[in-house]
This record gives sequence, structure tokens and C-alpha cells, in this order.
Amino acid sequence: MDTELLKTFLEVSRTRHFGRAAESLYLTQSAVSFRIRQLENQLGANLFTRHRNNIRLTPAGERLLPYAESLMNTWQLAKKEVVRSLQHTELSIGATASLWEAYLTPWLQALYQQREALQLEARVALRHSLVKQLHERQLDLLITTEPPKMDELASQQLSNFSLRLFSSAHRDKQAPMPYIKLEWGADFHQQESRMLEGDNVPVLTTTSAHLTRQLLETTGGCAFLPSQWEQE
Repeated sequence: MDTELLKTFLEVSRTRHFGRAAESLYLTQSAVSFRIRQLENQLGANLFTRHRNNIRLTPAGERLLPYAESLMNTWQLAKKEVVRSLQHTELSIGATASLWEAYLTPWLQALYQQREALQLEARVALRHSLVKQLHERQLDLLITTEPPKMDELASQQLSNFSLRLFSSAHRDKQAPMPYIKLEWGADFHQQESRMLEGDNVPVLTTTSAHLTRQLLETTGGCAFLPSQWEQE
């Protein structure tokens, strides 16, 4: 359906006058009448009743009105999105909360300081959700501790980082330390399991490095955090 026909229909329904609708649309009155007839022919129903200068919507016109408004709003949004995509190239980058908080946020800050016109989308989610988005082409770049094992995806190692076991400075050294489990990926989890006692049940499991650091003092516990945080 031609959106110009719907646009004309909406203007006539708003002004209830073919002449005023024509002025608003920068058309002749005959052009407005022709468009309305075209729309009526396509729908197989009269949309307006015309008695001299008294123009009203028919029941069919009343039913069409909300759909026409919705279609035109959707069309305007679609045009804006297309124009925006032509003006800017937006890159979507995904990572877990722990990676964003520990390593990627400073990198992103430095990137924006170098290039102010960047258009990026930073997504924070669980790894399996991000892998799914990457596979379905809803995500451009995934930064993770373990590359997905998919033939259609290309991977490249960016860098290495190290973790250290941090603990509360005010803990009771005679009492066993509660453990906070921070998700760093399956590979690290295997090493973690070998290092810790089998009955050491975490008091908290989280994906947030900042939350883990804040709760070390509260719980008097320990957790694996980025080594560079020791200097902070």
C-alpha cells in the first residue's frame, strides 16, 4: 500500500476538509480526492461520507484510522533508522560484567579519548547469551576468556591477564575464610576447583568484579581478582 495514500487519508480525517488537507499536503484538491478514491478502491469500502462541507468518517474509516496512524508512525521510525545507519557505523561489543569492570572499561575510555566520533554499543551479559548473539549475527565482536568453538567464527588473542587471590585485611586469621566465586570462565573454573578444598562452598557467586571487591571486607572472605587491583 502506498504510504502517501494513508498520509492523505489521515490529513483529511484530521481537517475534515478536502481543501484544507490539500493546502497542508501542498496538493490540489482534485489530487487529494483522487488519492482517497484510490485508497477506497484498494480497500473496497467508502472511508468518508460527503454532504456539502460536512465530511465524516464512515465506520470503515473509523476502523482504518488507528491502523493508518500506527503504520505511518512505523514508517517514520523505519526511515529514521535507515538514515541513521547510513550516517553512523555502530559496532556492538559484548563481554561479561567481570571483564568490562576489570579490563575493558579503561580500554573503552582510552578509545573514546582518541576518537570522539565513535559509535559503539557495549553489551554486558552472560557468556552463553553473548555467544548466541554472535552466532545469530546480532553482535559484532565478543571479548571473552574462551573463544567459542564454532568454525564460522574467527578469533584472535588480544592479551593475557593474571588473577590473584585477594582477602580482607581485617579478617580473623584463625577462622576459615569464606570464598566469593567470581565467574571468569570454564577454563579458570577447572583450575579454581583444584586449588580450593572440595567442601568450600562459596558464600556468594557473582559475575561482578566490583561487587566482589566491595564484599571482601563485609564477608571477611577471599576471591580471585585482577592482579593490577593490588596497586589501587
